[in-house]
Amino acid sequence: MLLNNSKSKKSLLFVLLCVFAAGLIFAQSTAELTKRYLQRADDQYSEMKYEEAFKTINACLRFAQNADEVPGNVYLLATQIYTKLLEKMSKTKDYSYFNDVVMNLQAYPKINEDPQIQKFVRIIQQQQEDAKNAARDAETRKTMESIADKQQAQNKEMLENITANQQASQEEMIKSINQSNESVINKIQEQNTTLIEGVTTTMTTTLDTMDKRSNKTLWIIIIVGVVVFAIIFFIVLVAIKAQQRAAAQQAAQLDSTLKLIAGMQQTNNQLLLGGVTDFNGMGLKSAGSSRWGVDALPAPEMNDEEKAELKQLVIDCEKLGSEIDAVTKRKNNSKNVSELVYKLAMQLGLNQNSSMVYFAAAMVYDAGFLAVPEEILEAETLTDEQREQLRDHVNHYEEYLGFVPRKYWQIFKEAALYHHENMDGSGYSGLEGEKIPQIARLIHVAESYNSLISRRNYKQIMDKETAISELLSKTELYDVDVVKVIDAIV
Repeated sequence: MLLNNSKSKKSLLFVLLCVFAAGLIFAQSTAELTKRYLQRADDQYSEMKYEEAFKTINACLRFAQNADEVPGNVYLLATQIYTKLLEKMSKTKDYSYFNDVVMNLQAYPKINEDPQIQKFVRIIQQQQEDAKNAARDAETRKTMESIADKQQAQNKEMLENITANQQASQEEMIKSINQSNESVINKIQEQNTTLIEGVTTTMTTTLDTMDKRSNKTLWIIIIVGVVVFAIIFFIVLVAIKAQQRAAAQQAAQLDSTLKLIAGMQQTNNQLLLGGVTDFNGMGLKSAGSSRWGVDALPAPEMNDEEKAELKQLVIDCEKLGSEIDAVTKRKNNSKNVSELVYKLAMQLGLNQNSSMVYFAAAMVYDAGFLAVPEEILEAETLTDEQREQLRDHVNHYEEYLGFVPRKYWQIFKEAALYHHENMDGSGYSGLEGEKIPQIARLIHVAESYNSLISRRNYKQIMDKETAISELLSKTELYDVDVVKVIDAIV
């Protein structure tokens, strides 16, 4: 019995020694393997093979983790490799390993504590979000362009159908009037022919009778013939007068009909396009209307002289706009605002000619600042008198816009005078709502948006979404329809 117990104890001791030896061998093997992977990852990192180093260091982390604790040198090298890989992804925009990096950062929070890694993770997440937004914006623009093209095609087809129907009706009416005139003239000619034949027959009969009667009878016949001829002549004159009156009535009826048709066509066009008064025949819209789509059809083709005149106007406005930007210390303000006004005008349905004139006017709307003393423009704080003098810049535009052709003058005047008007009437001149000219509403929105997203020393820069939300929240100041279009085009 004692012998058996002794053998059992020896067997148990032998097993424990074997397990302990195996543990030592495994620990030494794991440590050696971790060391080799660490060295390989370091070599790959030195050769700037960050993707391969990333895979190797992850294997090293797993081996070390299985050994109960990850050595500090493994965490240090892993942090360096992760940082370089994230930096490379942020530059190349190749995010193939980004999801793996994020998952490992969750598995090894100690690596995620590094500020550089956190910074690059945020940068890449923002880049991915920007790429999604850009793709969504591109798809939105594509959809809007498709809708606009379809709407323009429908408008064109509708107008062509209306014009064709009106032309057919007009031609049919003119044909009917002409046939009526011809019928009246033929009847009058037939009556004249009958009367003349009757006179001739009477005269012939009279001459035949003259040989058979006496002189007395002859004189009676002659007198009767003269009387009859006079009566016939009078009847012919009356018939001619009646014919002239009938022709005049038909002409008046034709003129009235043509005017009626023209009025019908104008009414139809106004119903189709929205009906707003044109300015100087150019399709330019003067003061206040929110019916932006009235100008959807193309403007009449300009001749070479008009094109050259508008081109020179844009050149002169660009030069003056640069001077205004230099004085007001707002770099590229005239260029940015005018380009945005042009895009808004086109998107809202104004034609190419109108949009180009709006573009030019939006470059020089602040020409009155050239009359404000420099010390007021550069002052950080203003007295009430200086503030009033600065506000008065809207009234000094005329002395700098003498180069503007008279046919465009009204648009430039409205741009300069009313670009500080608010929709609730709280602006400089007190205009409100649709009484504010379209060009002034466009500039007010474009200038404010440009100000919100531009670097100024007195305010914080906003991104475009925040800037648009800010504008939409102030319906008392800005035309909401214009702000919504900005959201679609920027």
